[in-house]
Amino acid sequence: MEYKLVAIDIDGTLLNDQYELTETTKEALRRTEEEGVKIVLCSGRAPLSVIPILEEAGIEGYFISHNGAVTTHSKTKEILYEAGFFADSLKDIIQYCRTSNIHTDFCTAFDMYTEKLDDEEVVKMYQQYHAEPKLVEDVLAMQDRLVKFTLFAPDEVLTKAHADFQGMNLPVQTIRSGPYYIDIIEKATSKGTALSNLAKHLQIPMSQTLAIGNYYNDLEMIKMAGTGVAVANAPDDVKQQADLVVASNNDNGVAEALEQLVLKQKIKQ
Repeated sequence: MEYKLVAIDIDGTLLNDQYELTETTKEALRRTEEEGVKIVLCSGRAPLSVIPILEEAGIEGYFISHNGAVTTHSKTKEILYEAGFFADSLKDIIQYCRTSNIHTDFCTAFDMYTEKLDDEEVVKMYQQYHAEPKLVEDVLAMQDRLVKFTLFAPDEVLTKAHADFQGMNLPVQTIRSGPYYIDIIEKATSKGTALSNLAKHLQIPMSQTLAIGNYYNDLEMIKMAGTGVAVANAPDDVKQQADLVVASNNDNGVAEALEQLVLKQKIKQ
């Protein structure tokens, strides 16, 4: 199979557990681009947290952020696709989070906001993601369309919250994007849908796309791509739905996938 587009999740996939992009992975990315293959980062992060990774990797072009809610260009900032909702549709969730003392933030296409920044763990979390949220007094007073609303809390707290939300008949979807995160996005939004829309825009058949991820928010793109790859640190039910499982994010799994599926194939040709 000849691939023309590779979609790669960032946290837990491209980066190791120290949030580092290794030299081995950088080299594999560089060689893949030199072969004329487009690399598209697909992340739950906001755009301003993705761009530093793109710059470090030397990648320029379209990328997908907010778990598929926004597709934009790294240089021109052109928004190719955006899907969102308004804060008043989240009244029940916002009240639940306030009562349960769950930290939240909320994003427009390019900006991130939060109601509180007084917890050391929360501040440290934002530093890891190169994120600088703006403080607002009340999310429900915001008139701008939001593209993502995120909960940050211990795993067991979010497991209960996610179960509780299923009984609320919400007009949005809730997804576990990591052990410590729930992301709330527009109902029809996913990384898979965003990847499909971008591939169509670039006139690349989905059969010539490759997707690499590690968590439940990556499942749709793993299943929709021509070939879906999971890294070894993914949950078992994610790995079971992938076409291929490679080494973990701490063992250069992305580089292994690129070597095996893209670069070796180019050499054979």
